[in-house]
Amino acid sequence: MLWSPRRWVIAFIVAGYLYYLLPATATLFYELYHVTDFGPIYWGYSGFKAAGYYFGIWPYHLHACLAVAGAIIILPPLWRNLRGSQHEPS
Repeated sequence: MLWSPRRWVIAFIVAGYLYYLLPATATLFYELYHVTDFGPIYWGYSGFKAAGYYFGIWPYHLHACLAVAGAIIILPPLWRNLRGSQHEPS
């Protein structure tokens, strides 16, 4: 069922996160690193900082967010239909 409200909500949340909140996640990792002084958290900060910057200046970042949202909406029912047809007896 393509019109599952749960999938639509998850798709919009993920797309909104990628579009608006990816650089903010880097800030959270940065602050958490200074609170805990745990090295791998700084690596997370570095990764999210780079991803937020390069994804933000990429000219197709809106298209990528919409593609991810579309995949979240369309792929689960498609996958379920494909798996269901393989397990039916002949």
